[in-house]
Amino acid sequence: MTEVWEFYAPFAHIEGKYEWCRIRSTTHGIFDTFILFPYSAQVTVYVVDDSGEQFMRDRYPECHTYRALRLEIEETETGHTVKGTLVANLGPIREASMQFTALGGLPKAVEYGESNKPVWNSKRFACWGVDLVLDARASGQIRWHDERVEHLEDIQAIVTAGSFGRIVPIGTDSGAP
Repeated sequence: MTEVWEFYAPFAHIEGKYEWCRIRSTTHGIFDTFILFPYSAQVTVYVVDDSGEQFMRDRYPECHTYRALRLEIEETETGHTVKGTLVANLGPIREASMQFTALGGLPKAVEYGESNKPVWNSKRFACWGVDLVLDARASGQIRWHDERVEHLEDIQAIVTAGSFGRIVPIGTDSGAP
């Protein structure tokens, strides 16, 4: 693979902790993910279908990948509210539900990544892209594998109006301006 362009929407996250993302990949189709950072040295990714599992096997085998019993991402027509639901019988999280609500205003274009910065601790791929960021607040609940329950109340978060990424082998030109 020399390069791949991908689009991510809906995409909402509590920075550095939890991400809900629908990946629209030219190589693997469209599928939903729930990403957990940093639970361990490897990024933890939940998927719910064959496309997501194949994507993770082919692209990011370094990650801990779990097949969820249920994984849904919903967004309002305007894209300013994103809801995520996860139910799993494997992995560190057994249930999660979160709602992200954008605070309004116009999205800010925020660049991320570079040609030598691994995606999800990958040994092979880097990403450069742009998120159209809206400040948001998140609430929800997580039930961990040890039955501990984490409540999220009015947490600073991000909802994007969309995001794209150019995936390239590490060390190649990222295409960033």
